Amino acid sequence: MFDFMKKAAFLVLLLKISYGMAFGNDSVVINVNKGVMKPISIAINLFDPADAIKDKFLQVVKNDLQGTFLFRTIAEPAFMQDLKGINDEPNFQLWKTIRSEYLVNAEVAVNLKKISVKLILYDVLSEAKVGMMTISGDETDWRKMAHLVANNIYERIIGEKGYFDTKILYVALQKRAFGKKTHRLAIMDQDGYDHKFLTDGKNIVLTPRFSPNGKEFSFFSYREKIVNGRRIPISASVYRYNFANGKTELIAQFNGMTYAPRYSPSGNLLIFSLSHHGSSSIYTFDLVTKRVTRLTKGRCIDTSPCYSPDGSQIVFNSDRGGTPQLYIMDADGSNIKRLSFSKGRYATPVWSPRGDWIAFTKFGAGGFFIGVIRPDGSGERMLASGRLVEGPTWAPNGRVVMYSHQDYSRKERIYSVDITGYNKREISTPGNAMDPEWSTKDGSQY
Repeated sequence: MFDFMKKAAFLVLLLKISYGMAFGNDSVVINVNKGVMKPISIAINLFDPADAIKDKFLQVVKNDLQGTFLFRTIAEPAFMQDLKGINDEPNFQLWKTIRSEYLVNAEVAVNLKKISVKLILYDVLSEAKVGMMTISGDETDWRKMAHLVANNIYERIIGEKGYFDTKILYVALQKRAFGKKTHRLAIMDQDGYDHKFLTDGKNIVLTPRFSPNGKEFSFFSYREKIVNGRRIPISASVYRYNFANGKTELIAQFNGMTYAPRYSPSGNLLIFSLSHHGSSSIYTFDLVTKRVTRLTKGRCIDTSPCYSPDGSQIVFNSDRGGTPQLYIMDADGSNIKRLSFSKGRYATPVWSPRGDWIAFTKFGAGGFFIGVIRPDGSGERMLASGRLVEGPTWAPNGRVVMYSHQDYSRKERIYSVDITGYNKREISTPGNAMDPEWSTKDGSQY
């Protein structure tokens, strides 16, 4: 057990270095932009006497873990011991021989379309049992159960909350004749499976944003008309979609164009920008009292507001200094401070669920970037770049960022990248996709 504790402490140290975190004495700060970590090797043994779900179940678990690039799963043909369930004791020397650092010994039982999975997680080097789990459910929920198993393994070894049983909202694009596009809201598992369309595509829809309780989401929708060959948006308003009944309703009709709605952490307020005569200001709308409150004023463009996790502050972008930059203000609109001072234009800031970073889109002569910055303005760095990368959203554990990317063939795709700037990967969608939003809750209710 002592060896395991030393190893766990060392792993935490590596993670803190990778993520640029401060720790220990306040006078000691380690800030490394991109940490390098060797993937943890893990063997996953699943005993399935009826051979009911073994292969597909294991594939989901392995894909989840390997998709983080923190794990390397050992192929089953390399196993030197055939474990027949959790009551079999591992021969740790055999697992050390194949260089497995961790071992999952699991068993599955299927009875009357019900599934039960039991597992024990071992630290092979210290020969210690470090975790146990039992999970059961309907046979149709096997994929969700596999995600939960991956969550458990991830949390026990890495020490961060797993995010595999989560959902992604996004805007699905279908290109039509004469340059027209159909915009539909869609939802899927974070790994691209269980895809569903939520709207019919009759109106243009943008910026879907989950409510804190995950029971609904808000979005911006408008129709457009062609004037002298230019597309002009009309009837732009903020709506919300209820997952329980699948209905869409207008939140409120405002005098002007409304953009970029987001919920407050309590879920009682909706914050957005409202434009009038070439400028825009930030407002809140109380979903209970229907009261509208203006937070910013002036002949500038203030937009893309996002609350801090505790609701005390708001980050937004504004051109009040000449070019679009990031600003922070208190929740009542007071104490406005400029956050970014680098060259380039900033947009779409979004606060990390942990409160330690703010992700943003940046563009200028050097191209388009997805970056992060500390709430005090320090530590700015870029995580991803490319033609038209934009619209970051955070995983619930605040350690992975997802965003949209239009490549040079003008295809819209969704990608994710680790907070270290490594591990960029594409998330599979049926067609063109943009403007992702990561759920803050698990995917059980969607």
